[in-house]
Amino acid sequence: MEQRKIIFGPTKEISTLKYVLLNLLLAALPSAIVFILAYDIIYNFLHSFILSATLSTLIFSTLGAILSTYLNRYLMRRGIILPGIRKKEASTKFMISPESGQPIDEKVIKRYEKALEFSDKKSENYVAELAMLGMMYLQNAVAYDNKDLYLRAKEYLARAEEAMEGKNVSFETKMLVDNLRSKIETYKYRFGER
Repeated sequence: MEQRKIIFGPTKEISTLKYVLLNLLLAALPSAIVFILAYDIIYNFLHSFILSATLSTLIFSTLGAILSTYLNRYLMRRGIILPGIRKKEASTKFMISPESGQPIDEKVIKRYEKALEFSDKKSENYVAELAMLGMMYLQNAVAYDNKDLYLRAKEYLARAEEAMEGKNVSFETKMLVDNLRSKIETYKYRFGER
């Protein structure tokens, strides 16, 4: 059977103007509307200009930061390079192949796990992401000879199989899950499983 190697890396770049407009539309505008409403409501109840302005500003900045963070994570998850990130840093590619013996940087795995939190759990893409994370953990388990990482890979396989139940997923997604299952079977004796 031919060994499958998967290369990851961001694919697109967003212009600074588009990024600023997206932030204004999806973060600043809703936050400004909430600021006005919060100020009006708080002022009607407390009749204190300073207190209502302070609380409204706190709500505005917190909501703006949360919305901006969600927007950045959404864009990064889609493989879009954000302005201010150096292209060389952003376009670092890595290969997923447990046989390579090369570990994947833990920061990269954590970034993919964070992105997984924002995935639609009912989508086919979610199943594929679980399988990919399982393969990343398996690759590091083999590279570092670490049973805990191997068990994490098995956990992601179980989650991918569970998420796949009752769904009509594509052949490619099934192959990702089957490939992870096969690789885990291959390495189970190495980690003391029968």
